[in-house]
This record gives sequence, structure tokens and C-alpha cells, in this order.
Amino acid sequence: MTETQRRAQQDFIRKDTLPVKIEALPDEINSHFSEYAGQMFADSSFIFSSMRADVAEDNDNLFETSWYCNLYQSKLLNDGSYLPATPLPQIINTRKAFNSNYCFNENRDMLIYSRCVKNNEGALQCSLWQSDKEGDNWSKPQKLPSAINASGTSNMQPWLVNYDDKQILYFVSDRPQGVGGLDIWYSVLKDGKYNPPINAGTVINTEGNEVTPFYDKEQGILFFSSDEHLGIGDYDIFYSMGALSQWGEVSNMGVPFNSEYNDYYYNTFNDKTGFFSSNRPHDNMEPSDTCCNDLFRFEWTAPEKEEPVPDTPSVAEKIASVLPITLYFQNDQPDAKSVSDTTSADYPTLYLQYLKDNDLYVSESGRGLSGNSQQAVQTAMYEFMRDSVATGYDRLMELERYLKEALQNGDSVSITISGFASPLHNNDYNQHLSMRRITSLLNYLRHADDGFFNPYITGEISGLVIHVNPQGAVNHAFKTEDTRETVYGVQAAKDRKIVITQ
Repeated sequence: MTETQRRAQQDFIRKDTLPVKIEALPDEINSHFSEYAGQMFADSSFIFSSMRADVAEDNDNLFETSWYCNLYQSKLLNDGSYLPATPLPQIINTRKAFNSNYCFNENRDMLIYSRCVKNNEGALQCSLWQSDKEGDNWSKPQKLPSAINASGTSNMQPWLVNYDDKQILYFVSDRPQGVGGLDIWYSVLKDGKYNPPINAGTVINTEGNEVTPFYDKEQGILFFSSDEHLGIGDYDIFYSMGALSQWGEVSNMGVPFNSEYNDYYYNTFNDKTGFFSSNRPHDNMEPSDTCCNDLFRFEWTAPEKEEPVPDTPSVAEKIASVLPITLYFQNDQPDAKSVSDTTSADYPTLYLQYLKDNDLYVSESGRGLSGNSQQAVQTAMYEFMRDSVATGYDRLMELERYLKEALQNGDSVSITISGFASPLHNNDYNQHLSMRRITSLLNYLRHADDGFFNPYITGEISGLVIHVNPQGAVNHAFKTEDTRETVYGVQAAKDRKIVITQ
């Protein structure tokens, strides 16, 4: 986009005002200091973060010890007023840290929130903590594991989404190997275990900062703020349809959600109302008084612009939209050195182990190199892990849903699973290895969704036909026997795969 096109698009955003009423929350919520991350719940309770000073004279020294940040609660009354805000219990609001942005699970018996302290350089560094409700009380918060709170990084602004038997934790981090400064990441939480975080990808994340994720599960839309995507202020609110690492086009929320100031922490209460935070002037404030954030409520006042309703895709079209799917494996996995066609391993377990060893593969891919050559090779390996390995797994999850939908509809589906290996071993060995890789996917499908697919795989119920095609090694040779290329190189990584086609 040229600079002229960029300015024209910004002018369009400014002029295309949406039918939305914006109002600042009353003094029971907004203070002279900063309020943000406000959220309304079905019982009319309202919880938010606020950074306030012990004494008013400290206004110019935001991070002196007399400043503190806590989580507060209030309640919306029937007459539209709010109860005076009070802090959450001290077990949540420690005075040893800034306690801020948060989320609950659907039952509101698990709270995840940020605690921020100064590091050795004097900058705030944040980590995510969890507290569980035990009766009427909250448990002592526990710091989330190092998979989430990577050493030396800031991790904050959580949002938790339920998916069947697992949960997805979206959060913001400045950890290495992201796309820009602050990126949106996600981790799969299952059986109380947080899996290694995955970057949400380059559709969402930019070289700038992406913050305050809110995922609307009903619409399948991620709302977030960015200072790099095309906007009209410092931070604008944006949205994109999708999930995990698969996203559609990013769109600006427009005016009046966005302004020439910082606009973030967007979330909805129902299909017409919601809240966000901004440092824009309002009411009787001076235009220059933009030091601090306030909370705003929005309400759609008229139907949104009617758009042509697209034809609902058939389940066959949904399946076709995600195929082919390529799933990748670590070297000689599963069951290294085996000559069997069978394995007890399942693909998601192998995939998660691959992610855990991400740093090893990135490091080893550049072993013995230096300077630009090393950086180029290691960047290529990291991008392969982020964009290819993770994307394949995400698309497998989609395929699982669409297959179930098709079979429940009484449709017949035929898929082919082809297995491949790198040309490290002889052809006979690679045939067995390719078959084990196919079998690991079949093992997963047998147990997925409480065993839904198993009777189809065994033939007890007709409708699903799976052709297996273990092809062995791909047709090329390595230039060297060095494991930097044959095991940890990008080409070798691309060889170790199975491909699902319709």
C-alpha cells in the first residue's frame, strides 16, 4: 500500500462513523487515574483493573512505590447506576506487584491475571498467575509454569476460551522468536497442563505491538488492539475471524470505537453492548488531559449495515477447504529404530513433543555457521515450525470437526493418508517408518471425541473410508552426512510428514 492509499484508507475510517453510542462509565468506576480491562457478567457484577496513587501528588511518577494496581469489583443496579468499586480480596491483590488484566473460565471458578514487578533495569515485567475458587474464597495464586512465563519475558493480558475437553489461553508476550515487540500467543490447556505456546501468526501479529486479545467464541472472532495495523490512533481496535493460527483478513473496528488516542481492551457483554478502555478526552475534561485511561460502555443503536448473506458452505466444501493437510514429525519418530508398521503413539503427543524441542532444532540448524548465514538458516527453521508444523495441527483440528459433521449427516467420506520419510535410511526401513507415522494419526482418530470415529475406522459403521499409502523416502539425496542438514535442516524437516488428501 502506497502512502497515498494509506492516507485515503485512514480518511475513510475516520468518516465512516458506525451507529454506536459511546459513554464513559460514572465516577463509581472511573477515577482521576487509570481504569481498563472492564468486564460485565451475567449477574451484573463488573470487574476491572485500576492503577491509583496513595496520594495525588504522585501523578507524575507513575511507577513510584506509592502507586498500585489492583483488580476491583462493582455491580450494575437496576436504575443504571453502579455500586462504589471495592478491591478484590488481598489474596488476589498483593501489594508486592501490580495486579491487572484478567480473565475467568466459563464457570468463573478459575481466575488468571497479570502480576507485574520491576526488573533489574527498572522496567515492569509481567507474569501470569492463577487462583481457583474454593467455596466462597479464592485460593492462594500460583504462577503459571515456565511454558507460559518464559524467563526474562513479559506475559500478560490473558483470555481463556473453552473448546470441548480443552481450553485455549490467548495471551500477550514479548518472548523471543515472535513477529514484533508484543505478540499474541496461545497455549492449549488440557487436564490442567499448559502446552508450549504458539504464535498466533503473521496475519494477526506485526513488527509492532498487538495487545489485549478478546475472543468471541460465538462469532469465531478475535478482537485485539495494535499500533501497527492500519489505524487512526496510537492503538486501534481490530478484529479477525478464525482461531489459533488460522485467521482471515484483519479489519479496523472504525469510529467511534477508535480515535486518535489509545483504544484497547475491547470486549462484549451481549450482541449489542460491551466495554473498552481509552485515554481519549470526554465529558468536561480538557482536550489535553489524556494521561490516563478510562472505561467506556458502547451500545449499537441501529442495525448494522446489511451485508449479502453468503451461501452456507456444504460439509464437503468445508472438508475440501482444509485439504490437503501436511503433518510433520521429528527425526525417526515415532519409535526410533523400529522396523514395525505399528505404534502406540498418537500424533498430538508427537506434535507437542516436537514443539517442546523447537529451540533444539532452531539451534542445531545453524550449528557451525555464523553471521548472516546462521541467522538465515535458523530463521527459516523457526518460521517452518511456526507456520508449517503448527498450521498443520490447527487444520487437523478443523478436519476432525468437519468429518464428524459429515458422518453425522449420513455422508460418505473417503480420504487418503500418505506417509513419507527423509532419505536417511534404506527404502525398507523408510516404508515401515512411513506406515508408523500414518498409524499415529489413526491412533489419534480412534480416540478423538470420546471414540466417535473408532467404529467407522473398524468398519462397524460404514461411511468413512481411509486409504493408507506409505511411500517411504522422498526422492532426493543430502549433500552431506552432517546431522545439521540431515536431521535439523529445513529440507529434512519437510521430508518427515504425512499428507491427508480427499
